[in-house]
Amino acid sequence: MPTICLLNGAGFFHQTHRAVDDCHALLEILAYEKTMRVWAEHSPFDLKDALKRRGYRWSAGNDGRPRSWYVDVDEHKLDDEIAFLKTEIFLQDAEPRLQTLTAFDRFSVRA
Repeated sequence: MPTICLLNGAGFFHQTHRAVDDCHALLEILAYEKTMRVWAEHSPFDLKDALKRRGYRWSAGNDGRPRSWYVDVDEHKLDDEIAFLKTEIFLQDAEPRLQTLTAFDRFSVRA
C-alpha cells in the first residue's frame, strides 16, 4: 500500500514522491500509535477458551517471556482489555503486566 494511503488513514499529509519525505512519513506511521502487550498471568485454566476467543495467544515462557496468555492491543483499546480481564477472567481488581511494543518489537521475529 502506498505511503500516502497509510498516512491519510492516520490523519497525516506529506509531499509525495520524494524519498526523504517518504522515509519521514513512514517513521511517523510506525510511531503513530503504541501497541500494548497485555499479559493475563495466572489466569484460571478453565477460562483459556474465553481468552482464545478474545484473541489471546499462549507464550510457553521462551526467551525470558512469561509463561502466560497475552494479547497485543492498540493503546486506545487498553482500558477495555484491562476491564475484560478484571470482570471476565480474574473477577477482581487486577493489574496485568503491560509491555509497550515499538515498531522494532512488532515487526521482529522475537516479539
